[in-house]
Amino acid sequence: MRFLILLISALLFFPGCFSQKSENTLYINGRIEGDQYDVGTKYGGKIVAVYHDEGDDVRKGELLARIDSSEVRAELSRTEASYRATLSAVKVKERELSFYRKKLSSLKFKLSELEKAVKLGIGTAEDRLKSARSRLLSAEATYQKAKAAFEKARKDYTRFKNLYRRRVISESRFDAVKLAYETAKADLQSAKELVNSAKANLSAAEKQIQLAKNRKKEISSLKKEILALEETVRAKEEEVSAYREKAQSAKALVEKVKAVLKNLKITSPIDGTVTEKLVEPGEVVAPGQRLFTLYNLDKLYFEGYVPESKVGLIHLGQRGYITVDAYPNKKFPVVLTYISSRAEFTPKEVQTKEERVKEVFKVKLKLLENPNHVLKPGMPADCYISLGGR
Repeated sequence: MRFLILLISALLFFPGCFSQKSENTLYINGRIEGDQYDVGTKYGGKIVAVYHDEGDDVRKGELLARIDSSEVRAELSRTEASYRATLSAVKVKERELSFYRKKLSSLKFKLSELEKAVKLGIGTAEDRLKSARSRLLSAEATYQKAKAAFEKARKDYTRFKNLYRRRVISESRFDAVKLAYETAKADLQSAKELVNSAKANLSAAEKQIQLAKNRKKEISSLKKEILALEETVRAKEEEVSAYREKAQSAKALVEKVKAVLKNLKITSPIDGTVTEKLVEPGEVVAPGQRLFTLYNLDKLYFEGYVPESKVGLIHLGQRGYITVDAYPNKKFPVVLTYISSRAEFTPKEVQTKEERVKEVFKVKLKLLENPNHVLKPGMPADCYISLGGR
């Protein structure tokens, strides 16, 4: 009699007690489960509003509660103002950098044009100098010839003048010698002026080439100015980079405060039902504290245990149904979605020692429907799996 009582007790309290309703059906006792979602807070503070109660259906992202955010909003205003100020400073530094870059570009263009002009000027001056030297040499040669001709004509003139005075030669003869002398004298003067002109041209060419060469000093001075300006540009670029980094840091701080502000709004992570509400307006909560518990009542499953001797009868995808005490005439369809890969001893809730030493496999069967959310997590249920004539 005592053994019979213990056996009945084990069948009543052990959720994994099993029997076969018929040859084609495997019976499992268990309960309905679901994925529990605990909604907590990342930051502590005072609850200023609660928008849902237990039993309310909520959508994913829907507001559940709100924590006081006045201090965070003040911090957000401060960080945004700092960010705007940093952006303004960045723009000022960028304008300065743009100014110096344009100036540097202008100086480099000026240097390029100056180098071209100096090169061309020196080339032209050298050509002119060469020509002036050649003309001077030619003029001096002409002058020497004219001078020799003049000396000969002057001697002839002196000699023939004496002969004419003594009436040794005729007047016409003397006039011819005199004309040759005067012509030679004029040619000498012309040759002398040609030499002087050539010397003047040579002097001007030499001055021109000197002036062209002197402009090289301008090039050297301009290059030094460019080097100094390049240093300034590099310094301004570093300043701009530093200010941009400050702006990025300020922006990151703004985003961080916004994230804190967002986390002070407690929202639902799923489409589901509130099963527990653990806070009320006015309460002060700590970081990490649980505020709500939610279940998705459209994604429930049956959980039970199959003895080792029966596990060969089942496989994934098998269909069946469950019944619950609250709706004894209603069958809720299920499909087998999980079979444990490891055996375990029967749970300790089983009262008899004989039952506790048996090995079982945990199974889960997905509920295919839950009309009007009548099924709830934790409800005891009876499951019948169709074995398909096996």
